Amino acid sequence: MTGKAGVEKGSELERRFARAEFADGALVRVRYPVTQNMSGRPRIITDVDVLSIEFDSRLRPHVGISECKSTRGQSGEQDRLLWLRGLQTLVGADRSALVRETVTAAGRGVARQIGVDLLSSAELTRREQVLDHVPHHFATIGETAFKEKSTAADRQLKKIGDLPSGLVDFLRHDSLLAEPHQVLGALLTLDEVTRTGTVLPEPLAPLLAGHVLQALLCAALRAGGRTDVVGSDGTRQEIEQGLNTGDPHDRRILRVADMADALLREELRAVHQAYRSSGAPGIERPVPSVRVAISQTPPWLGMFMDLAERLRRRTPIARQLPQTIDLAVFDALLGGEAWRSPAFDHLFAREHRQMLTVAMDCLTKAVPALASHLLSLQDLPFDRSATAALSQKKHH
Repeated sequence: MTGKAGVEKGSELERRFARAEFADGALVRVRYPVTQNMSGRPRIITDVDVLSIEFDSRLRPHVGISECKSTRGQSGEQDRLLWLRGLQTLVGADRSALVRETVTAAGRGVARQIGVDLLSSAELTRREQVLDHVPHHFATIGETAFKEKSTAADRQLKKIGDLPSGLVDFLRHDSLLAEPHQVLGALLTLDEVTRTGTVLPEPLAPLLAGHVLQALLCAALRAGGRTDVVGSDGTRQEIEQGLNTGDPHDRRILRVADMADALLREELRAVHQAYRSSGAPGIERPVPSVRVAISQTPPWLGMFMDLAERLRRRTPIARQLPQTIDLAVFDALLGGEAWRSPAFDHLFAREHRQMLTVAMDCLTKAVPALASHLLSLQDLPFDRSATAALSQKKHH
């Protein structure tokens, strides 16, 4: 199917599939841009129709990508499957799915061989049969205030010369799949920009604040999961190394800095000793450190690690927080009503508020100029756990 009708039908498939993924516990993004660095500058090479991110009980991220096409029959089916398998590798996703109006037996054979899920619209409809209680449009999914305000924010961003668009794009999109040190480095840069007096207008400011909070939370979830492997101290060390060298597992630059510091201390000790040997009094002065000079460790890293450890200790709540943030920031704070649906009661318990408060405290230290736009999060009702239990019993 081609033309405007085909585009609209494809968009409707995207919305339906995104809604189903969210209902199953995933953080979802529609039309997620895939970028490639060319000469140090990011360039969009394609997009993912639906990106899904879930964190398991050990806070390990699992990423899925989906392509939704309103085409029928065999035309383009196998080519799209092969393309999608390549995109899965490029993005680093754990799974991929092609959703079409109809599928063929030949297509299913190729899909099985390359490990891609192939779904027809009819199969998606069966999946939706248990989702009657879930709103059709909410937060970032469907026709919502978020979509309208994001378009306005894009126009505003083009007029602000001292706010790097690449930095904003990273925090809105790439940060969801990035390593913790990459996210924290971006927040350090953003804080520098906002401290210079850059004033962000509405709706750009609250939307960007929401994306930054989501990026910070996802980074903390990844860091919390990493503590199982290398411990809290090891995770912090990896983040520090990543901030300073770009690679959390490369200590060569820091080792050179430590050697330079040791050499400088020894040389100064020898100079002082020579003065004292000649009868001159020694003058004690603090020895400058090369490592400290090149270090980019944020002063709030300890607070970030505290957040990561809290999340790891409360994984049933922690893994739901990305969805809570989407509904609270990109629906409730934008004047939406879908977040009030009983389908989302389980995402607004007191425990979610407690964890969200810790995340907000960290954001306030990291980028205070943006955190102020999210203060009204504290006014939302996080006491829906009782109705959540009744809702889950009813629909399961």
